Order: sequence, then structure tokens, then C-alpha cells
Amino acid sequence: MRALLLGLDGVTFHVVDPLLKRGRMPALAGLIARGVRARLRSTCPPISAPAWVTFLTGNGPGRHGVYNFQNPDPRRYTGFAETLVNSSFFRGTTLLDHAARVSGTRVLAYRIPMTFPPWEIPNGVVVSGPPVPDRCKPYVRPASAAAEFGPLSTLSHDELAAVKKALDVNAIDACNRYEVDLLEHTVRRYLAGPMQVMVAFTGIPDALHHGFWAYHDPSSPLHEPNAAAALRTIIERWYVEIDAMIGRILASVDDDTAVIVLSDHGGGPAPHRQVNFNVVLRSKGLLEVAGGGRAAVATGARRVVERARMQMPGRMWLKRHLPERMQRQLRGLRNATGAIAWERTRAFTVPIHFPITGIWVNLAERHPKGVVQPGAEYEQVRDEIIAAVRDVRDPATGTPVVLSARRREEIYAGGQVETAPDVIIETCAGYHGGVEINDVVTDMPAAVLRKVNGSHTNEGIFIAAGGPFRRAVEIGMPNLADVLPTALHVVGSPLPDDLDGRVVADALDAEWLATHPVQTVTSDDAGEGRVRLSDDDEAEMRKFLQGLGYVE
Repeated sequence: MRALLLGLDGVTFHVVDPLLKRGRMPALAGLIARGVRARLRSTCPPISAPAWVTFLTGNGPGRHGVYNFQNPDPRRYTGFAETLVNSSFFRGTTLLDHAARVSGTRVLAYRIPMTFPPWEIPNGVVVSGPPVPDRCKPYVRPASAAAEFGPLSTLSHDELAAVKKALDVNAIDACNRYEVDLLEHTVRRYLAGPMQVMVAFTGIPDALHHGFWAYHDPSSPLHEPNAAAALRTIIERWYVEIDAMIGRILASVDDDTAVIVLSDHGGGPAPHRQVNFNVVLRSKGLLEVAGGGRAAVATGARRVVERARMQMPGRMWLKRHLPERMQRQLRGLRNATGAIAWERTRAFTVPIHFPITGIWVNLAERHPKGVVQPGAEYEQVRDEIIAAVRDVRDPATGTPVVLSARRREEIYAGGQVETAPDVIIETCAGYHGGVEINDVVTDMPAAVLRKVNGSHTNEGIFIAAGGPFRRAVEIGMPNLADVLPTALHVVGSPLPDDLDGRVVADALDAEWLATHPVQTVTSDDAGEGRVRLSDDDEAEMRKFLQGLGYVE
């Protein structure tokens, strides 16, 4: 038996279901009719870096150690390390490596995020997915397979950013068409060979959400009802195009091939309001602002730099011409760290990615100017933080803005939990954590919303059919960590014995499952062979992430 997994970054049932009702996504409709459908729980935060690593490893961020494209760093008051996360960062091995080693499974990993630099998988092929230095160049292992691939796209990072800024729908369509056709061609070529597990990915839906959600969604504060139809329909149109691609691929698939279509998270409107938890902490005596007008300077600098960084020329001028020390100072002003009196502060806020915000305790022996002692005092401060933030309301409307505030160990498990912020806040729809230090709730800067008007939700999609999957059922919500273990079990590979993920038994035929019990073997927590990238490579990858609003 074989398994084919198609990863559609950011795809959401909120867009899929209306299209299904109108008969415009017949391929997914057919899979649902003869298979299983479920909402799929993403990671915390629901962003591609931790999500796709969770998919690959079957473990959550608390074990694999990836929380964002730039990892949290408790030694820095900015909250994040300066370097980008890549394939060399996450702990442990991937399930693709595991299956190749323990059962000789032949695998294809085509453009899965967080797989650059590529590495060798026994009897497998890895084509690196985003972020990559050159989005047109194939980065492939083994090197002997590289000749099979030509350019992976028609537009560079800079070119793609330029056509999106110009709202050049024709250029975007042409680029998307090339990438979708190449994905289809690659998958069908490998379906004709000996591969047993094939995972292929497209990031087109998520990229369109980020840049064009306001045109798609009439409820967006930036919606333009009189905008060109090509702009208002571009998201739905590419959902339909991707469905047609899936249909053509399925024409090459027999009933014994298990097919899974998934997304790492959902999509929706970007938050238009900011909840500035530092203001809440300040009101409770947990944070102190430095004197000498530094708060006003920080606010002014933040607005100036925000305007500059929203424009590619301005952002790149800052990156190329300012000394690193001055760039750090500007980042400190922009995110308010330059306005905080650290020697009198016990806790501070670091927004991570909507809808998740972290709060760090200014802990002695961890932070440069930490004042809170580990143990009882640390736990007392966490209690105070949770009590302070959980009932915050928007002063303008009186509506709650916080869904939950929890200790990190209530969310994560594993050896990397201590790299996560001490308290994790999930905000309500429309609100994300901010860094202002005067008003509790403020409007999201217009420049930010114009550039990135779509964001993520906690629920992706899971659709599976063929092989032993049940027919025409909707099941409860599995986790993203469950998907690849389920696929590997279907093809007969034993699983590591220490996964967070599980086989989604509800999705499988009970009689088949009774005769095919889950087999486990001792975990091989190696992850060897993944190498670090160069500074030049990181600079180019940063352009891609900046274009989606993921990093500065």
C-alpha cells in the first residue's frame, strides 16, 4: 500500500465549504464522499515553522524546539534569537527518516517547509521547501536527483514582492500556474515509480491569504467592494485551480493508495486591534517604564521604523546601511524594550504570532537584568500575570479580548519547554498582542494591515480517502502531529515509541485496524545529517518571510 499526502498551506474549510456547496471543488468533494473529513488542530502558535516540523516529527514544539521562524530566546529582551530557524534546528529525526531506516520505506518530500538545507534520507528524495535562499532554485538531496528538477518558480523573492505590491494579478497567476503544474508533474512522475510515501506541498493559498484576504472578505475593515473582480476572487480562484490539480493527480491513483489532503493551519482576517499587555502588567506593578521621556521616544521611533519596514526599499536600506548595533537599538525602540526599566520590571510581553502572545518573567540567572528569583517567587509572578490578563476587555466595546492565559507547561511537553515564554496568551479573533506602553488596546498600524491583511487560524483541514480509510464520515479533531504517523501506519511502517502524535484510529476501518495493530520500535532520536546554512542564504530567506509579515 502507498500513501500520498498533499499539504496545502493555510487552506481553511471557511473557504472550502462554500466552494463545495457551489460544486466548484469536485476533487475534494469526491475524496470527502468516499473518505474522512475533519478539522485539524494546528500547533501553538499556528504558523508554518512549528507546524510543519510537528508534521514531520510527530512531536510538538516542546520536543522539537521550534516555535517560530525565529525561536524564542530568553537571554534577549526582544524575546527572539536573531538567526532564522532551518532544518538543522529541530531536535530529533523526522518520521520520513525513521520509516526509511526501520522499514526501508521509499519517500519523497517535495517542498515541505523547514526542509532547507536538504539532507539525505535513505532511498528518499528531499526537495527543500520554503523558506529557501532562491525560490527558483531546486535544493535537492541526493545530489544525483537534482538533475530531475528545473526551476521551481518563475519569480524571485524580490520579483514576487514587487508584483504583489503592484497587485499584478496576471503575473501572480502565471507564477502560481507554473508552480502548480510542476507540483502535479512531479507527483505523477513519482507515482509511476517505487515511492511508497509521497508528501508534496504548495504555499499558494497561505501567500494569497496574507496579501489578498481583505479583497476576499467583505467583513475586513480594508475590504474594497469596488475592487477589480480579479482581486476579489483570486483566493477562491486558486482554491479551485488547486482542486483541479488534485483531480488530475487522483486520476493516476488507484483505490489502494491512501490519499491525505491537509493544511498546517487555517486562514482568516488579520487582527485589526492590538492588546498591549505591557500596559496591563504596568498597571499591576509588574512592569516599570524608564524615565527621561524614553516612552515617548520609543513610540515615535516605532512609528517611523514601522513605516520604513513596510516598504521593501526602506526596509532593505535599513538592513544594508545601518550598523548592526544601531539596528538592535531601533528594534529595541520599536518593540518598547528600550522604554522599560528592567531593573524594576518583573514581567514583559513578546508577541509571537496571532493569536498567540508570550509573557516572560524577568528571571534572575536567565535574563541580563533579571529580578525575579526562581521557585516560589517565579510561580507567584506567573499567578499574578494570569490573573491580570485573563479578564482584559476592549475599553471601546467592553468585549473580552483574551481566550486563555496558561503556563507554558500546560501547553507544551518535552525537553524544549523552557525555551517557550513563561505564560502563553491566546487572544480573541480580531486582536493580537502589541507592544505599546500607554493604551491597553490600540488599532493595528494601517501600514501593517495594508501589507498583511490575512492571517492564520488554529484549525486546518484533514481529508483522507482510499486504502483503509473509512467512507463518508466526519470525525473529531485530530492533531497535526497525528497525520504522518497515520500515513506511515497505513503503509506498514512501525512508529517511534515516544511520539506526541498518534494514529487516528477513528479515521480507519475498524476491521482493518484490528488486523493491523499499531507497531512501535525504540525511538531513534538522531536527526544527523542536517546542516546549518550560511549568512548569505539566511539573508535571502529573510526576504520571503518579511513578505509574509513573519519576521522583521
